[in-house]
Amino acid sequence: MSNATAQAGVQVTPAQWDTLPVAQLTAHPGNVRDIKVPAKFQADIKANGVQEPLYVVRTHGDVPQVIDGFRRLAAAVAAGLETVPFTARPVIRIDALTPHPQNAREELDINAAFVESLRSEGCRVPVKVQRLDGGVVQVNDGNRRFFGAQEAGLTHLPYEWDDDDRDAAGQFLDMITTAQHRKALSHGEMTAAMFSASEAGAQVGRIAKAAGVRQKDVKAVVKVKGDKALSDAVASGTYAWTFDQLAALSEFADDAEALATITEAAEEAEDDDADEVDWAIRIERTKREKRAKAGAHRAELEKAGQKVRDMAELSDRATPVWRLKTPDGGRITAEGHAECKGQVWVLEDAEDEQLKPYCTSPALYGHAEPGSPMGGSGKSTAQKEAEKVARAAVKKGNLEWDAAETRRREWLTDLIKRRNLPKDTTNTLIGHVNAALLGGTWGICDDLNKEPTTNILAGLLGLTGDKAKHRTDFPEHVAKDPRRAPQLQFAAVAAVREKNAPRAAWRTDDQRAPWYRTPTGKWFAILEALGYQLTPIEQSVKDNEPYDPNKKKRAAITAAEPEQADQAPADDAAAA
Repeated sequence: MSNATAQAGVQVTPAQWDTLPVAQLTAHPGNVRDIKVPAKFQADIKANGVQEPLYVVRTHGDVPQVIDGFRRLAAAVAAGLETVPFTARPVIRIDALTPHPQNAREELDINAAFVESLRSEGCRVPVKVQRLDGGVVQVNDGNRRFFGAQEAGLTHLPYEWDDDDRDAAGQFLDMITTAQHRKALSHGEMTAAMFSASEAGAQVGRIAKAAGVRQKDVKAVVKVKGDKALSDAVASGTYAWTFDQLAALSEFADDAEALATITEAAEEAEDDDADEVDWAIRIERTKREKRAKAGAHRAELEKAGQKVRDMAELSDRATPVWRLKTPDGGRITAEGHAECKGQVWVLEDAEDEQLKPYCTSPALYGHAEPGSPMGGSGKSTAQKEAEKVARAAVKKGNLEWDAAETRRREWLTDLIKRRNLPKDTTNTLIGHVNAALLGGTWGICDDLNKEPTTNILAGLLGLTGDKAKHRTDFPEHVAKDPRRAPQLQFAAVAAVREKNAPRAAWRTDDQRAPWYRTPTGKWFAILEALGYQLTPIEQSVKDNEPYDPNKKKRAAITAAEPEQADQAPADDAAAA
């Protein structure tokens, strides 16, 4: 028998039924009956073959036993047919069924995923039917399957007879009890079943259709479940990992530390809150991107013949170039220090994108630090330790800021590329654009055409490669639909806003920059009104509150869909 055996009884067209040799069936005496076949029926079988499958089961010794279809088999023998279609379970034609006139479900929820699952794998659960007066065969249980199968193009459904004496009250009670007894698979059970199906030989497309998910979701499950480190990570707790999170996990299969951090976030997540895990993934992804950039910078320096060292190799005398002074107190620039024999390049922190120039011995090479004429900072051990802790907090805050910036711009890109936005959202975008252009605020006049703005705008518009090189060509590479004008104009304004929202905006220490923080807070308020959900570090800027990167906090990062956003308050639009 062919692969279709598993789908017997649920095929879309008779041509797709499994078949059995007539000789194999007639070899079993129990299948041969003395039946008089009507001439009209015999002529139809001879002309068109057997269209309705025989219901055949396997008895002891693997003998095929016909349960229903003796007349069709007799006609096939008389017509000289070699094979007949069969099903391993009882089926009934859909056009022979009548839905229950008072089905308990007001909303059947026959969605595309459900229909595709039926089309791919057929109906696996029999409908329960009852024969009424006049020969009507009514579906007492399974009306959703009945209507879904029609949309999927199925011709038959598996069925079982309801009790003949079941009264109308009993039918409604059955609707209640069968609905209550059904329990959907948990997300973990679903992913485990998908992986088992893959191991058993099911192709990705077939699994996706049966489960009603995307093919990339199936691939993510298979990859994670097939890797021991990843599988152990997701199996260590009760958290229900989303498909997107499983796909992201595969990026860290070779990074035990990152996996541990993400898994810890999953263990601490409250009520399967995806926010915590999404944020942990975002942070780890940002770290990886920074390490890649640092690796590229190091390779560039080494190619240029520069000396590169690890921080651990430097003595306590080593000092970053930006802190150095000449003996008379003058400033030493990076360019001015380039020829110093004591210059080396180091990666100060694992998450830095660039290596920094250091002088291995300022006193030896004639430099000085502020506060000390020739070497030495003049600071106590306690002061140095306090500075070290403060620098670590700043680095952590910068990392979170960078991760939030990437996420924020992805959200903006999604908003800008949407074809249809609610009228309120569109009006809000227009209000921001008008306020920015007519009021000339927030650097629109000064920064609109600067290179950093152009680079950000290209990203928001989804332009890459050659399309992102020349600003004057941008209009040629975006949608010409005039209905998208508000989004495109807003993109230009947003690029300026983002250009003027640097890391310094979150700082409230001695490096605070209120000229960045204040307008950035207003910008975040506008985005929040549009439906963007601020991360804690962004929220602190919007609220003009200090931010402590080391404080234990919940990471609210699930953004609402832009089209669901309410209109921003009028005074916020005016403040733009």
